[in-house]
Amino acid sequence: MLNWILNQFKRQSAEDLERAREMVKAAERGHSHPDLGKARDVARTLGIEVDVHASAEQLIQAIRRYLARHGEM
Repeated sequence: MLNWILNQFKRQSAEDLERAREMVKAAERGHSHPDLGKARDVARTLGIEVDVHASAEQLIQAIRRYLARHGEM
């Protein structure tokens, strides 16, 4: 049972990291303007503290720094 619970956390973490990577890549390509709500949601799931008034671009930069620090980019 404990292994199942731990696997769920690992899977969620991998899915969250993938969402973050895709969001950063899309912003770098300039294909789409990042959605503020989605960027804020991704930042929260990763545990990134963000200002309430942060723009989508600031959130993308914070996510990019998080991924770079954790070797996930």
